[in-house]
Amino acid sequence: MPDESSESPKSTAEERYKGTPVSPGIVVGPLLFLYEDEHLVRKRRIRPEDVAGEITRFEAALLKTHQQIQAIRNQLASSIGEADASIFDAHILLLEDTSLIESVKEQLQSRLVNVEFAYEQVVRTFSRKMRELNDDYFRERAGDFIDVSRRVLRNLQGKVDAELRSLDTPSIVLAHDLAPSDTAGLDRKMVLGMVTEAGSRTSHTAIMARSLNMPAVVGLRGVLGKYEPGTEVLLDGYEGLLIINPSEQTKTDYGQREKQHHEVEVKLDALRETLAITVDQRRIIVSANIEVLEDLPLLKEHGAEGVGLLRTEYLFLNQDESPSEDQQVDMYVQMARASKPHHLIIRTLDIGGDKKRPHLGIEMEINPFLGYRGIRYSLGRPDLFRVQLRAICRASAEGNVRIMFPMVSDLGELKAARRILDEVREELRSQNVPQAEKIEVGVMIEVPSAALTADMLARHVDFFSVGSNDLIQYTLAIDRGNEKVAGLYQPAHPAVLRLLQTVVEAAHRNNIWIGVCGEMSADVVLIPALVGLGVDELSAGAASIPRIKRAIQAINYEEARQLVARCVLSESVEANQAELEQTARRLYPEIL
Repeated sequence: MPDESSESPKSTAEERYKGTPVSPGIVVGPLLFLYEDEHLVRKRRIRPEDVAGEITRFEAALLKTHQQIQAIRNQLASSIGEADASIFDAHILLLEDTSLIESVKEQLQSRLVNVEFAYEQVVRTFSRKMRELNDDYFRERAGDFIDVSRRVLRNLQGKVDAELRSLDTPSIVLAHDLAPSDTAGLDRKMVLGMVTEAGSRTSHTAIMARSLNMPAVVGLRGVLGKYEPGTEVLLDGYEGLLIINPSEQTKTDYGQREKQHHEVEVKLDALRETLAITVDQRRIIVSANIEVLEDLPLLKEHGAEGVGLLRTEYLFLNQDESPSEDQQVDMYVQMARASKPHHLIIRTLDIGGDKKRPHLGIEMEINPFLGYRGIRYSLGRPDLFRVQLRAICRASAEGNVRIMFPMVSDLGELKAARRILDEVREELRSQNVPQAEKIEVGVMIEVPSAALTADMLARHVDFFSVGSNDLIQYTLAIDRGNEKVAGLYQPAHPAVLRLLQTVVEAAHRNNIWIGVCGEMSADVVLIPALVGLGVDELSAGAASIPRIKRAIQAINYEEARQLVARCVLSESVEANQAELEQTARRLYPEIL
C-alpha cells in the first residue's frame, strides 16, 4: 500500500489497491466518498506548498455550506414563516466566525495537516469552551455549532448531502460500508460502481451490485479519506482492483479487456431464450431475484423464467413511512404481469439485521442477525403483516403469485404465519375482494433448525427456497459481512452440503419442489454441486442468468450426483473447492 503519511493528496501518479471482487465489470469515473454520520476524519500530513490549496478547499466548503443553509432558510421562511426560519441566521453567523476561520488556517500552517483534521480539532475546542461558559445562550449555541460543522465536514469530504438518491455526476462510490438503506432508491445512472472497506462476497453491497449488474469491490482499504473527491479512478470488478489516476496506457489495456469480456457476453446473450437442461436432460428452472419495479425489464433482457425472489423490504426501506395496502398491490400486480407466463414469488417483509428504518420501530440490538428479524418481526407486528398479506392475496388474482415466509426457525412460526394468512384470505372472501383460489405457500430454509426439521416443515408448504447466504453464515458461525473472517465463509464445506442434501431429500420425499435463491446459485463454480444435489430451481440476480444457463447446459446430472456424493464425505473443504473449480474449468472455462 502507498504510504499515507508521506504522499501528497495532489499526487497524480497511478496507484493500485486490491480488494475482493464481488461483481464483474470495468468502469472509469470520478471518485465519490460516502461517509457515515460519524465523520471519519483522518490525519494526513501535507507539505508547506500544499497549505494554500487546503485553504482554498476550506473557503470553498464554507461558501457551499453558506449556500446550503441559506437555501434551507429561504425554503422555511416561505413555508413556516420568517420568525421560525431566523434560527438559521445564527448558523450563518457561526459559519462566518472569523476567529474560528483564522484558527483553522493557523493549524494548517503550524502543524501541516489536512484541512478536515485541522477543522475538526478547532471545532472540538470551540464547542467545549461554549459548553463550559456559564451562559445558557452560548451552551445552546454549541449544538448549532456542531450542526454547522458537520455540514462543513461533509462538503470538505465530498459527501453527498442527499446520499445516493440524487447524484448530479456519474461517480464511483467509496464508503466504509453500504447498508440497504444507503442503496435503496439509488440513482443507477449516476452510480457507476461501488467500493467498500468492509464486506465479503455475500455482504449486502455485493448482492446489490450483482443484482444491478454494477461493478463492485469490497474489503479494499487505504483509500477512504486519502484522495480528493473527483479523482479519476478505474474500477476492475473482475480482479478486485481500484486504480487511482489510471494512465492512458492502463485505460487502453482495460479497454481491450472489456472488449474481450463483451464478446463473451454476446455469446451468452444467445442463450437468453434457451432452457436450462443438463446434458442428460434434467430440467432446472432459472429465475430472477428482484427488488424494485425498475428491475422488471431485466427479466426479459436476461431470459429469466419468472421471479424466484421478490425482496419486498426495499418497498419499505425506500421511503419514510410504511407503504399502504394499495401501494403494495399496485407494485405486486405490475410485477406479476411482467413475470407471466412464469411465477412471481413474493417474500414477506424480511426486515431487521442490517435492514432497518426509523419508521419500522426496530430498536438497536447487540446481535441483530440473531434478533428481531424476518418472520419474527412480522409476527410481532401483525398490523404490518396483515396489510402485506392482504396486498399479496389481492395481487394473487393475477394467477401466478406465490408467497414465501423468511427466517422460519420452527414449525410453530410457520403455523402462526399460516393462521394469519388464512384469516386474511377469509376476510377478503367476506368482502368479495378477488384473489386466487389457490396460493402456493413456501418457506425459506436459512437457519440450521429449519434445515434439520425440513421433513416437518415440508408437510405444511408447497415449496422450499434455500437462502444460502444465511444458512452458510449460521451453520459455520461466520459473519458474512466481516472481512476478517470472510475466508472462512465456505459454501463447499461438507457441513453445508450435508444440510442442503437433507433439505432437498425432505422436499422430494414430501412431493414439493425446492429452489436456491441465495448467492450460491449465481456462483458458476458451485452450480455442479447444486445440480448434483437435485435442486429444481436456481434464482439469482438477472444479469447472472445467462451464465447459470451456460453452466447447467454443460453439466451431466449423473456425474454431478457422484461429485456431490464425494464432497459430502470429504474431510477437506479445500479439496471440495478444488474439485468444483476443476469441474467448472473443464466444462465452461470462458465464463469463470
